[in-house]
Amino acid sequence: MSVPFTFEALAAIADEAAALARDGAAAPLGVIHKVDGSPVTAVDAAVDAFLKRALTKLLPNSGWLSEETADDDKRLGRDFVWIVDPIDGTKQLLSKIPEIAVSIGLVSSGSVVAAAVVNPMTGESGTWVAGGPPVFRGLVARPAPSSLAEGDAIVSRTESEAGDLADLGKLVGSTRAVGSVAYKLLRVAAGADALTYSVLPKNEWDVCGGVGLLEAAGRAYLRLDGDPVVFNQPDPRILSGAVAGPRPLALALRRALVLRLGGVVRKR
Repeated sequence: MSVPFTFEALAAIADEAAALARDGAAAPLGVIHKVDGSPVTAVDAAVDAFLKRALTKLLPNSGWLSEETADDDKRLGRDFVWIVDPIDGTKQLLSKIPEIAVSIGLVSSGSVVAAAVVNPMTGESGTWVAGGPPVFRGLVARPAPSSLAEGDAIVSRTESEAGDLADLGKLVGSTRAVGSVAYKLLRVAAGADALTYSVLPKNEWDVCGGVGLLEAAGRAYLRLDGDPVVFNQPDPRILSGAVAGPRPLALALRRALVLRLGGVVRKR
């Protein structure tokens, strides 16, 4: 699939969004709560508005799906659709924990064809456009472990604090709780961490950019229910947990998780 813009153009937009987020986080955040109780700040709204302007200008006639924009089903008929989370990890933003991400994915026919994920607080980032390799900044790859017993996994801070992962830690050598799912996927895509897993559903905007980087880097993102990952669905809720990492390790961890969970994917 040919993408009608350059790697440099997408990277520049992601960097500008990150700068906007970083500057905004230094000011009073103006928190409100959505119907589901989750927080949203002025930073989320400002980054969302910037990305919608910049990305739809970069690729005219593209569709749009974002956590912070009312959904429009016209996206379902578009050849290209941007799937964006302007600030993944708003709870961490409010707590001044530097584990957040701006996540951008471009989808065509259900698959990611371009992606950019950047942590505004640390400068770590990954960018990829179909036809070239992914480029990571601020992340140092480590050798992949040879087995789950030797592997480390970064896991959801929220799921850890809620007790959702209490009986799963011994499936790998060690675990560490980290915020934003997009940030975790970025780190695993770059090889800075070996694995990540989640047992709860996610939304397309949480994972789209990270999935693009994982696949471009030759790593796997595997739903626990075994279904393929297909983006730009009428309902953007992905009703399954997932595992990400080098494919052999990810397959082994998915098997172990499904066995431990009794074949049932947890939902909340």
